Amino acid sequence: MISTYPRIVRYVSNSEKLGILPAQSWLTDLELSELSYWKDSSRRNQWLAGRWLAKRLVTRSLNVDLLREVEILSRGKDGLGKSPTITVGGISISCRLSISHSNQAILVGMTSSDARIGVDVASGVPLTPGFRSRWFNDKEVKWIETNTPIRLPVAWALKESIFKACGNERKWDPRSVELVAIDKNRVHSRIHGVDVAPLTMWVRTTRSGAATAVWSDTANQEVTLCS
Repeated sequence: MISTYPRIVRYVSNSEKLGILPAQSWLTDLELSELSYWKDSSRRNQWLAGRWLAKRLVTRSLNVDLLREVEILSRGKDGLGKSPTITVGGISISCRLSISHSNQAILVGMTSSDARIGVDVASGVPLTPGFRSRWFNDKEVKWIETNTPIRLPVAWALKESIFKACGNERKWDPRSVELVAIDKNRVHSRIHGVDVAPLTMWVRTTRSGAATAVWSDTANQEVTLCS
């Protein structure tokens, strides 16, 4: 269930098997407030599954005893989403965290330092030419069309992951992220025309789409993915 880079990463797509406890027993008051933002029951369940995995990841990585000691917040005072922040016992932790969910699939990534990380789960990706033209430039479309069922969700998820890792809280725009080159385990990209340092890449294709993670390499860093 938990794997530390460079070991093998397992991806399990069914969050219904997590056995999540009642929210009041492991969420803080501020986290419960963020939960109340979601009115749709399926979205609430996805959010809870993401937080459950993220808190388990943090507690095991940092040797913390109780899930409620860990607080993960991802909304600003304006109510808009932002990159998750972590505190343990009220003390801010420099680790970076990224959470993504789609249907029953959940993916959480964390770096043990302040290195950038972004994860995304893409499912039900539209196959229409109109969608492709809104999301991708001509070079990206050419790469996708060599194997559309596989490469389209991978490209979608990679763009989201890169933006989460390196977008610096700017407004999301898929055309602002350009996939320049993809190697075996590296992705080269630009955001708003500015080159991004090559990111290490993890990709897993699924029946309904793809799951991806990207992160920047730094000294003395561990990357952990939990799904």
